[in-house]
Amino acid sequence: MQWFLGREVHADAPASSAQGFGNVLHVLADEVASGGTPADLSVLLERLDSVWDGLAFEAPWKSRQEKENARAALERFLRWHVMERGDARHAVGSEHPFDVTLRAGETGEYAVRIRGSMDRVESDALGRAYVVDFKTGRTKPSGAEIAEHPQLAVYQLAVREGAADGLFGGERPPPGGAELVQLRLGATRKAGGDALPTVQRQEPPDPQDLPESERTRALLATAAGRVLDERFTPNTGSHCAFCAFRSACSARPEGGQVVE
Repeated sequence: MQWFLGREVHADAPASSAQGFGNVLHVLADEVASGGTPADLSVLLERLDSVWDGLAFEAPWKSRQEKENARAALERFLRWHVMERGDARHAVGSEHPFDVTLRAGETGEYAVRIRGSMDRVESDALGRAYVVDFKTGRTKPSGAEIAEHPQLAVYQLAVREGAADGLFGGERPPPGGAELVQLRLGATRKAGGDALPTVQRQEPPDPQDLPESERTRALLATAAGRVLDERFTPNTGSHCAFCAFRSACSARPEGGQVVE
């Protein structure tokens, strides 16, 4: 339902300051990974200063507070960017666009086209592909949720279907895993402390574990079926806390009188 109201009805609210915060950090991370901007904090802070006043905040104190948060996030990103992450991992793509068509459903009855971009793709000494997604929110999924995180799972399935071939000389790389890098959230002391971002890793799918790989395809089939059948039934969950359409949602108390 959120997809329908936001994309088809165009009922989304204007971009918030939080979205602007995230967009700025994603652009700067891309510039560093692609070599357009050096991995130097002073340079990144100059770039941050040049665009910050263009973001809309409710009050000057909020702007100052969020700018400090942005600085801390950039520091975490730089430390993560230059650190050794095992098996000689290194970036091979940034804001990598992909367009793949996947078969989904019990009999492969749905052809689901997935288009988008991956914040960062890395390779290791064994030629495996790792997909990294930068997050700039204040919350994070639980450890149990990461194991079946839909976004990361779809990225990994897309890699298996050729989404990253162009970054590996036309060869099909095996997935090495996918990660959420929480730039606003510091790591635990055991994982390096607040100076580093929280990194949440989803292991690569086991080629021998058919049910594991089919779960992602089943998720895509469910989404495709709802869109094709125009069944925009809302599903409640933790995402409700951030949904712009709660006041018009039949699954929420505040939206019941609007639609009944």
